[in-house]
Amino acid sequence: MGRQAILTHEVLAGIPALVAQGLRKGDIAERIGCKESTLVVRCSIAGISLRVPKRLELSPAIPLTLSCETIASLRARAAALCCSEAQLAIDLLETIARDNLFDAVLDTARC
Repeated sequence: MGRQAILTHEVLAGIPALVAQGLRKGDIAERIGCKESTLVVRCSIAGISLRVPKRLELSPAIPLTLSCETIASLRARAAALCCSEAQLAIDLLETIARDNLFDAVLDTARC
């Protein structure tokens, strides 16, 4: 009996989501349980990019580009509140604007 494959089609299909979360090659390989070099080769063959984007768009409908860390935080908080990341961002921005909390949130006057 041979070894069981680690990088199955299902596992490979989930890699772009891990990259989008900001995980690096080494972190993904460790999580999956394979060597980083194996991950790189298999993803290259499958046409999967392992490059972590510097900025991500929250939603195509909202022209905002946010850091990976910001989106991860929004996703986690939105999940806890049972709403979408976009709705949470909208609620936050509306509350800041409505209550004039710009200086409190930014902790500095920019202009």
